Amino acid sequence: MSKCPLCRNSKISQCFEDKSRAYYLCDTCKLIFVPENSLLNLKEEREIYDLHENDPSDPRYREFMERMLTPLRKYISGEGLDFGCGPGPVVAPILKEEGIEVSNYDPIFFPDNSLLEKRYQFVVATEVIEHIYESKEGFEQMLSVLAPYGGLGIMTSFYPDDINKFKNWGYMRDPTHVRFFSQKTFEWMANKYQLELEIPSRNVVIFKKGNS
Repeated sequence: MSKCPLCRNSKISQCFEDKSRAYYLCDTCKLIFVPENSLLNLKEEREIYDLHENDPSDPRYREFMERMLTPLRKYISGEGLDFGCGPGPVVAPILKEEGIEVSNYDPIFFPDNSLLEKRYQFVVATEVIEHIYESKEGFEQMLSVLAPYGGLGIMTSFYPDDINKFKNWGYMRDPTHVRFFSQKTFEWMANKYQLELEIPSRNVVIFKKGNS
């Protein structure tokens, strides 16, 4: 492993290793990531994703989603995109109740690349970025479909502030979780891409794009 998949910096160090894989910390953007030789292939990924069950009618899941949708609502006008919606899209049916149209894109389950040629007033990525192998390209793709002054809402579990607690963190036990973010990582991303950053609650991030 020679470079960070987010910032491409080569100043990285191993911070932990368990019986299945190693974890590296980037000194620049503070991303924690697993090396390429520990990444699942597409077939292995899909077998795990097919087990996911997200029910938009479940009050508990709706409450979970509202942690991101509520602060993002200031940007919710016009059409939105659920980036990495998975096998069972949830955001679209929730917002459809409010008369808001959301397109569903997922490279495995809804691979309609024509959706990536449009621009949207808001983009959501719920429990997505921890799965994306090419972190830099994935984030830049989200920004490329976001209209000027639009909002990008992201949900992912921030890794523990105390890196020594990382080894007992359940979130990293999922073999499809391969990129781990902290508040400092998102601050780096906001600075790098000239975005306004809002963290309304832990594990929820809102980026506001400028006029480009």
